[in-house]
Amino acid sequence: MENRDFWLYVTYGFLAIFWIPAYILIIRRGILDHSYGMPIVAMLGNWPWEWIFGLDLASPCPLVWNACPERALQLANFASMFLDAGIVYTVVRYGRDKFSNPFIRKYFYQILVFGLISSFLIQYTFITEVGFPNIHHLVIDGQVPLFLPGDSGGSYSAYILTFVMGILFINMLTERNSLEGQSFMIAMAMLLGNIAAYVFIAILNEVTPFLNVLFGLTMFVNIMYAMMVYKKSLELGLHPFTRW
Repeated sequence: MENRDFWLYVTYGFLAIFWIPAYILIIRRGILDHSYGMPIVAMLGNWPWEWIFGLDLASPCPLVWNACPERALQLANFASMFLDAGIVYTVVRYGRDKFSNPFIRKYFYQILVFGLISSFLIQYTFITEVGFPNIHHLVIDGQVPLFLPGDSGGSYSAYILTFVMGILFINMLTERNSLEGQSFMIAMAMLLGNIAAYVFIAILNEVTPFLNVLFGLTMFVNIMYAMMVYKKSLELGLHPFTRW
């Protein structure tokens, strides 16, 4: 095993170590609080992304990782897809009652289905059709293409999602003005998971100015959200490190 492959396995492992507990804690808090812990729009983006890579509709392997364990990564995304179904359950179970708008209450489930289908179609076509400049002159199949075909391993689409999710979590916290469905431990798990994802991309040498901008902005909103949740926990007399 090459040294780079070893560190890719390690960082991917850390990514899973942080994001899987984040999912579990979001589900747990949602059920305990009779609410949902992931913003609905974030769920509409996140779950279809996992369909694409979990159902092997696109390869989860970056083109530049020759030794990538494609089957293992596909199964990991497949497992995440099922785990994320728990978050979807909390949205379906408790989401409708969180809205007062008569139209949304009447067509809530139809809106969810439309949102999931639309998100899947947009992300699938983006992942399979878009190309990004090969600024590091990476060798693909013995050649150095000007553009890398598709969203290799989902790096761009994933970081676009995490940035948007970061903003949506802040919005959810400010709108609710409570920790309903949320906790400081969830915020920290997401923050550390996103750092691990960036390190993974950096080891692959896939970092581009666009991804650097996304990472910087994502870190800003993730840290802001964690600080806001920490402060709200203290305001409510809750210990940030013991409320799971």
